[in-house]
Amino acid sequence: MIRLVPVATVLAADTESGVRPAAKINPEDETQRNYWAYRLSVSSDDLNAAIEAVGPSVAAIRRHLGK
Repeated sequence: MIRLVPVATVLAADTESGVRPAAKINPEDETQRNYWAYRLSVSSDDLNAAIEAVGPSVAAIRRHLGK
């Protein structure tokens, strides 16, 4: 049997368990930079430039890059 849960429950899931990526990119963490460069289909240099332009927020970077 399938059990439905509220969306808020899913969104509030523990991020430390790897369920959801962080909402901000740590520019000093190479693993995070590589992950987000891959996810956003941009080079590491383009991602670094976007972080410098709008900050580490993934939402702001997506808007900046038009993704």
